[in-house]
Amino acid sequence: MVSTFIYWAVFAALAAWGLWSLVFSCVYLSNHENGNLWFFAIINAILGLLGWLFAWIMSNTAWQQYWFASKVQPSAWFTYLLIGYLVLIVLQVILGREKKVQAA
Repeated sequence: MVSTFIYWAVFAALAAWGLWSLVFSCVYLSNHENGNLWFFAIINAILGLLGWLFAWIMSNTAWQQYWFASKVQPSAWFTYLLIGYLVLIVLQVILGREKKVQAA
């Protein structure tokens, strides 16, 4: 039971932050503040790595028993969420570049 609660709580937290990051990335793009996307890309990369580590632990039922004293069947939605994070990070890095101003 504990692992089920933790699993879906982590999923909800990652999904909420990913949505928040996506919305504010669109706001910064519309305001031509592309440099701010780098901040979100760094935070998303850290959260993505922690998410992959969590998914790796949850993929093995013996590790679930060791860490959480219960087990849960991992969902494919968690993997889709992490792939979405990867796509979001790549887009933020590409769109976060600022064009150099040519000296006159």
